[in-house]
Amino acid sequence: MAADVAAARGEEQLPLPLRLRLWRNRQIAKPGFRRLIARLPLFRRIADRNASALFGLMTGFVHSQILFAGIRLGLYEALLTRPADPASLARQLGLTPERMGLLLAVNADLGLTIEAAPGLWTLGDAGVVLASDPGLRAMVLHHDLFYRDLLEPDRLLAGTTRETELGRYWAYARSAEPGLLPPEAVADYSALMRESQAMMAACLLDAHDFGQYRRLMDVGGGEGAFLMAAGRRHPGLRLHLFDLPAVAERAADLLDSAGLAARATITGGDFARDRLPAEADCVTLIRILCDHDDARVAAILANLHRSLRPGTRLVIAEAMRGSEAGARLSSAYFGLYFLAMGSGRCRSPAEIAGFLSAAGFRDIRTVTSPNRLIAGIMTATR
Repeated sequence: MAADVAAARGEEQLPLPLRLRLWRNRQIAKPGFRRLIARLPLFRRIADRNASALFGLMTGFVHSQILFAGIRLGLYEALLTRPADPASLARQLGLTPERMGLLLAVNADLGLTIEAAPGLWTLGDAGVVLASDPGLRAMVLHHDLFYRDLLEPDRLLAGTTRETELGRYWAYARSAEPGLLPPEAVADYSALMRESQAMMAACLLDAHDFGQYRRLMDVGGGEGAFLMAAGRRHPGLRLHLFDLPAVAERAADLLDSAGLAARATITGGDFARDRLPAEADCVTLIRILCDHDDARVAAILANLHRSLRPGTRLVIAEAMRGSEAGARLSSAYFGLYFLAMGSGRCRSPAEIAGFLSAAGFRDIRTVTSPNRLIAGIMTATR
């Protein structure tokens, strides 16, 4: 009793919003209170919605595996252009009719498939997006590694996991000399980044007018997916890609096959240490800073500031923390992803602005993003 009184006295010193939240939490913790809320028509809908959201969190691992199975089996692609009946789908995908019926039904529960007519199935909106976007499918299949790293999340958080699948996969994250990585060490992750870049490229190109620049350099540009998209959107834009030598070699072939070789320059190096070319009037960092720990972020930005000409515009696009629903989903996902990867974290725009300012950049601004789930966007000037 004395401890309760002391706690209550201590609580009186807390800010009012926090005291109200603690009172609310105590009420919700009582089973009797929850039963009362469920009986009141005014609050029942809120209670049902909250219960469904909690159940969704509890069972999310099953939902992700339904998605994984649908992609592995080719369900969404099979239904993209025409509806089908379960029997024909079963033959096509190698399942029994009963298991095919189950797969269609659980996908319908998640809004991925629809029984448009008795015995005739097609895709829901989300299923269409999955079927038509190879980058999304590649990311879901890539989760096979992430799932294994999350089998014992308590050990991952405690730091007692010796080596992770994602740590091995992202070779540069664990390399003291990333510039010396051989082609075979960068091939898988470079291909994944290229395949998954379409939505990010569209988001950034819609948010910022790159047509105002003469030359665009994408630092850490991978195999050139963003430069290809920017080059198609702005035919007069000169293109420059800077990445690790082994990655830059792959980018040169792909930019050539895209018909952009005459407009593109490729440079290999380590963007944290090597001096970067200074010809561009706009430089992009797309999904770069979030991959690295604070010390390397500071080194990357300091090297950029040292290398670039005054007046050069810097554009940053990556997963950022924020209050928007999309930003919160993204940062929850990447919070554990970067932990398993062994490098990087999601930062807020304010944190990134602090790094930019410390490196000497000015005119730091947050740009409205068309989709905060995909990216937060910031600009600064050298």
